[in-house]
Amino acid sequence: MTGQKIVTMGHLPEWVITQFFSDVQVVIVEEPSHSALLSALDAQVVAIVARGSTLIDSEVMEAAPALRIIARTGAGYNTVDVEAASLRKIAVLHTPGAMSRAVAEHTVALILAAAKDLRGWHEAVLQGNWQDRYHRLNLDLEASTVGIVGLGSIGRQVWHLLQPFDLNMLVTDPYLEPADLAQEKLHSVPLEELLEKSDVVTLHTPLQEDTKDLINAYNIEKFKKGAIFINAARGELVESYDLLHAALESGRLGYVALDTLIVEPPDLTHPIFHHPRALFSAHVAARTARAQERMFRTLGEDMKAVLMGTTPRTGNVVNAQAIDLPMGPGIST
Repeated sequence: MTGQKIVTMGHLPEWVITQFFSDVQVVIVEEPSHSALLSALDAQVVAIVARGSTLIDSEVMEAAPALRIIARTGAGYNTVDVEAASLRKIAVLHTPGAMSRAVAEHTVALILAAAKDLRGWHEAVLQGNWQDRYHRLNLDLEASTVGIVGLGSIGRQVWHLLQPFDLNMLVTDPYLEPADLAQEKLHSVPLEELLEKSDVVTLHTPLQEDTKDLINAYNIEKFKKGAIFINAARGELVESYDLLHAALESGRLGYVALDTLIVEPPDLTHPIFHHPRALFSAHVAARTARAQERMFRTLGEDMKAVLMGTTPRTGNVVNAQAIDLPMGPGIST
C-alpha cells in the first residue's frame, strides 16, 4: 500500500498506527472542520477516520477519488452521507459492539445517580442542609419500571445489567423480532405507552431521520409524572433543552441525566445546565480503557481487511449490501 494515505480527524493511538497502518502515510487533521478535512485530501487518500462531528459528504468524497473507506469510531454514523458513499462503492465502517458494555455501565450509573439524587445530596451536605434528609425520599429501583428505547447492543446490555434490581422492564424498538422478545422475556410496547408507564426512560436508539427529535413537544407530556429521563445515545434525539427544562420545572420530569448533548460542547447559558435536578457528563460513556482498546482494534482490523481485499466484520459495514465486498462473516470477533 506504499504511497497511499489515511486521513484521520484527530489523533489515533500510536499502537494502532504501528500495528495496522505502518505501510501507509497517516495524515492527522487537528482542526475539527469540514474545510480542514478538505485541505488534507488528495488522490492518494484511501481512507478517512471520521471522528467528531465533521460532515463526510459528497464534496469530501469527490476530493479523494481513490477513497475506499470512511470509518467511524463508535456506533453512530450520522455524520456520514451513506447514500453518497454507496454510490461510489466506499465502505462505511463503524464499531457498534466495541463500546456497548462501557456505555451500558455509564447508563446504569446515571440511572442510579438520578434515582438516588447523588448530586442533590452532595450539595445538601456541603451546604449544611443536613435536615433535608427528613423531608425528601429517593426512588426505589426495586419494583419500579424502566423503559428502554432501542434494544440494540447497548440497550440489551443495559437490560442485563439492571436484572439484579428486580424491576419491571418495558422496551420499544421497531426492529425487534418476536424471537427476541420470547428469548429475553421482554415486554414490547409502543413509545407512548412506554413513556406513560416508566419511572425511568433511557434512550439507546441511533440517530436517523426518523429518530431525530424523538422526544418532542408532543410526547414530553406523555411521560409518567416525575419520571427520570436518561440519554446516553445521541443529543439530537431530543428536540430542545427548552422542552426538558420546562418538564423539570413543571414536575413532569423528576430528573434529567445526559451524557450526549444537542450541541457539543454546550452553551452553558441555558438554564437547564444550572437546574438542581439535571446531571451531565461530557459524552464520556465510552471513554474507558477497555472500550477504547476494543474500538480502535476493531477499527484497525476492519480497515486493514478492506484495504487488503478481504472481509471485515460484516456487521460493522453500514452499507454492506451496496458495495463490492467479499461475502462471509468476516474477521472473527
